[in-house]
Amino acid sequence: MNTYQTEDIQLLVRIKASDSQAFDQLFLKYYANLVRFSRSLLPYPTDAAEDVVLEVFQNFWQQRECMIVHTSLSSLLYRCVKNRVYDKFRKHKFAVLSTLEDVPEERDLDCATPDQILSYKELAASLERLIKLMPEKMQVIFRMSREDNLTYQEIADLLEISVNSVKTQMYRAIKFLKKSHRFDNTPF
Repeated sequence: MNTYQTEDIQLLVRIKASDSQAFDQLFLKYYANLVRFSRSLLPYPTDAAEDVVLEVFQNFWQQRECMIVHTSLSSLLYRCVKNRVYDKFRKHKFAVLSTLEDVPEERDLDCATPDQILSYKELAASLERLIKLMPEKMQVIFRMSREDNLTYQEIADLLEISVNSVKTQMYRAIKFLKKSHRFDNTPF
């Protein structure tokens, strides 16, 4: 079990005990990527992606005492967002299109020196710029794997594609980043 899952389990225990600060931490941890994922499922740019994610978190809080997580908390949240989007737009029979919006995330840099913080921010900006150059589906898969720590199987299930497709997209994403880095003047 990795540290992210242990962290999530601890948050879940605290949330079940009605700890609103733990819920706030969970919200801040997953909100941006869930909105990005929700947008990738919507057929056109809209604020509905944010509404969907907020509804999922609202239901999560309301059902916190009886919440049972079978896989990982991140997987559960992604599944809830996906189901909410499909439920919301199923009656309209919208096609699923992929879009991504840049929502930068800050890392925990409490113990870092100013030089380290500056280096990290430059590196993060460079990496984000390169990720944005990837095809949209590759971006979504890469972010789900690297930022949300979902397994290839969880990603495949959520996106309704094969595990081999996820592996192929991740291989291409990493290959793209390595190749792009060679031509990029910023440090990696």
